[in-house]
Amino acid sequence: MNSSEFQVLLSERKMFRISNVQHLVKIIARFLLCLAFLSLSLPLLKLFHFGQEDNQISITEIDSTSDAMESWSVSQMMTFLESSRMTNRSACNVFYEFGGVVINETFRYKDGQKSVCLDDGLKPAINNCLVYSFGIDNEWSFDDDMAKLGCDVYSFDPSMEEADHNRSARIHFYQMGIWNKNGFLFLDKKRPDVAWKLLTLETIYNKFKSVHGKRVIDYVKIDIEGDEWTVLPQMIESGILHRVKQLAMEIHFDGDDSIDDIRQRIGTLRSLERDHGMIPFDYKSNLNSKGFVQAAPDKYSCAEIVYFNSKFKM
Repeated sequence: MNSSEFQVLLSERKMFRISNVQHLVKIIARFLLCLAFLSLSLPLLKLFHFGQEDNQISITEIDSTSDAMESWSVSQMMTFLESSRMTNRSACNVFYEFGGVVINETFRYKDGQKSVCLDDGLKPAINNCLVYSFGIDNEWSFDDDMAKLGCDVYSFDPSMEEADHNRSARIHFYQMGIWNKNGFLFLDKKRPDVAWKLLTLETIYNKFKSVHGKRVIDYVKIDIEGDEWTVLPQMIESGILHRVKQLAMEIHFDGDDSIDDIRQRIGTLRSLERDHGMIPFDYKSNLNSKGFVQAAPDKYSCAEIVYFNSKFKM
């Protein structure tokens, strides 16, 4: 090979290397361009949902403020009640269920049990605790369990045809109920002797203060078949909740409730936490209550919800 041919060969190899480098640069450039496009596209893709749920709104993506609830459907509000966002389970480190009976042999479902937070500052002190229990209907399992702890239990139910009496040394029954004002509820105008005596929680506390003293109420149980929505606003307004460590309610919704009723009631529950320091730490749906709210037939219409008063949390 002469020098002229050698120079031509070197020139061809040089051009070949340059061509390969240029090709590689183009590949890298295209790759970087694709990465940039993906980084810009992903946030936009998250705004869209594909498939059958395109037009559905996930409850976990909805702001749970009162203003946002104005646009919620009944189904969305009932879903929110059942969601983890309604409760703060981690707020109470240890809680235990007291009372309850099996009411459905098929599903082995237990009803009437109440969760009690056992954290320091909140737990009922053994042999030195005070419990108010509203709504008995001859089902004493919760009251009996709390009495076994050594709590003084004051049990109230105007619907039971029993006179005031002591069920045991610790359990004291009174044929009266809780309401948003003091008075009598006449069930039959023709029979004025058949009436329920009803008092506010504040009045009841003051009535028995001479017996149990100015103690805080370790636990208030309210199971009054839907009338909790009448009682709760008055309890909040009166300020009596500052004397209550834990509050358990069975809440009820039914087919007669309007969407505004449901929205207002959920707002009342949330205001306990937002405005009054009552932290919901347990929520259990009543498994026999599905289908009573026509606008949300797949949701449960009754549930147990329990709060603790954060000012007593140590």
